[in-house]
Amino acid sequence: MGSIQEVCHIDPDQENRYSPSDMSECQDQRSKEEGEESVAIVTKRSSQGSYHSTRAKKVTTTHKVRALRELVASMEKEVQRLESKWTIQVPDDRVLAMARRCAMEKYAANQSEMMQAQLQELLFQQQFRFASLQTALLRAPLHSNASEVFHALHFDTQLSQHEDEREKGLVAHNLRSLSTLPSLVDQTTQRILQTTTTGGNPVMSRTPVSQIDIAGCSDCTLISGIFVSEIPRTSLEVVYAAVLAYFDSVATAMKSHFDIETRHQKLNSIESPVHYQQSSFKGPKVSWTENNIVCSELTPSHGMVHIDAVTDDPLYPVSNTASSRYGICCLTLSPRKDLVTGEMLSVTLRWVVAYRYNRLADDPEIEKEVETIRPILNGDLITASVCRFLQEVQQGRRQILHRQNWTLDIQ
Repeated sequence: MGSIQEVCHIDPDQENRYSPSDMSECQDQRSKEEGEESVAIVTKRSSQGSYHSTRAKKVTTTHKVRALRELVASMEKEVQRLESKWTIQVPDDRVLAMARRCAMEKYAANQSEMMQAQLQELLFQQQFRFASLQTALLRAPLHSNASEVFHALHFDTQLSQHEDEREKGLVAHNLRSLSTLPSLVDQTTQRILQTTTTGGNPVMSRTPVSQIDIAGCSDCTLISGIFVSEIPRTSLEVVYAAVLAYFDSVATAMKSHFDIETRHQKLNSIESPVHYQQSSFKGPKVSWTENNIVCSELTPSHGMVHIDAVTDDPLYPVSNTASSRYGICCLTLSPRKDLVTGEMLSVTLRWVVAYRYNRLADDPEIEKEVETIRPILNGDLITASVCRFLQEVQQGRRQILHRQNWTLDIQ
């Protein structure tokens, strides 16, 4: 009788006062019997008449099977005894069926309460662990600058549908970029240049130095790269021309290094002092589209190039699937002169770049992306391009085009 096997020690004359606690006592009795059988397995009588416990590793599978068979036989006898007792004391089949059903319902309720208590305890444990993890993250020495870098470079400019308002928005974006980013980039790069000695005194690291950071957000992943380098024995104008040549050759570099085809389409008037374009990238396994605003200038004190992304343009919208990622960057140049003679010693190149992916950090594709764009993040790509340009100038194989502003090469 399967239903009686589930309720174990149930007396039919107690059906009206049967409670979940009685069922718990029944389960405790069963556990006690199982424990006694287990003890009998791992206990041996010594020659002196005393008992000593053996190692659990000596309990073989045969012993376990034998103990389980003995336990099953004992439970079957108990079930038969209860079945006979219930049948004798409750001769009415209808009452007996109701008693069995009542006992099973109480047993199920008891099991449900026990499971609920276990789940509640498990929930508390998980909550405490999660809270501990949050505290550990806040105290962790490994800090990511990716979010800070991204929000410093990304202005989140929104353009109007009307041409006049669009141009005003682009001009305002350009003025903000030229007036704020040189100092912001300098502050950002100073943090990776400063190190602390054993005596607690901050010192400046020797260049070149680079740092790559990854930050996981609720709906995206941010990857940033910071690179600082000193270019000796040259001028600000020459290095600025080399930087513009690097950005002019974006399409060529993307094809040769990453096998990605690049196309640009200018979205505003040629007469505008600001360059606004749509860039499309298509590779063997990935493709995406970006709308970019390019800001640049060269002054006696510095040179800079800033490329930001526009994600909200009603005239030239980019779908979410097409904009699975976008990159923004800023590069600044500043001359370093001898304080006594005023002689030009070097030009400091600061490169800050950030990528936003519409995927979470646990996506395996993110790790592959980091490896792919690593030469961009750590400054290797732009360093190689600038050095090649300077070498060609020294060898007389390249003419310097002195430009104050810059637009991407339209193809």
